[in-house]
Amino acid sequence: MDDEAIPKPNMTPMIDVVFQLLIFFLVSMKFKTLDMKIEAFLPKDKGLAATITKLEEKPKITAVLKRKRVGAVLEPATRVKVQNQRIGLANDEAVWEILTNKAIEVLARHVANGGDPADVAGEVDAAPLVPTGDVVRAVDALIAANIQDVTFIGTPPPGSTLDEIFTSAQKEAGVR
Repeated sequence: MDDEAIPKPNMTPMIDVVFQLLIFFLVSMKFKTLDMKIEAFLPKDKGLAATITKLEEKPKITAVLKRKRVGAVLEPATRVKVQNQRIGLANDEAVWEILTNKAIEVLARHVANGGDPADVAGEVDAAPLVPTGDVVRAVDALIAANIQDVTFIGTPPPGSTLDEIFTSAQKEAGVR
């Protein structure tokens, strides 16, 4: 017999069906997840205590610097508050000495109670219209009091979602 006379099955439809079955089983298969299956070897002698321990809040001194625009005119000087007490205007040299002295008092009080001087933190919260020079002077006053950890509380960038939240919070509080 001839090679051409022997009928051969057409393999193309069979390969198509096999690939379709393969895809069907891959898509319908559910994989086991390892969530909640991993054993954790935690210590049995430590954990929740019967008594509630109070976390000690680290002492900090906060200097708030604000300057408002009244109409088209900017206030002549930055207002300085320390620990929610107004101490004066930034153009007065005594203000920076008061800030340093208050920071020294907070530091001394913490050390007298047996605390580590490195635990005392300083924060400078400056409004957007405050000149950089006033912010630097506030930081210098805190560093002069021997406070090592000085951070900034800034305002969010204009146009951001945080800025919208900040602006709406100010409007609710009646701050302009």
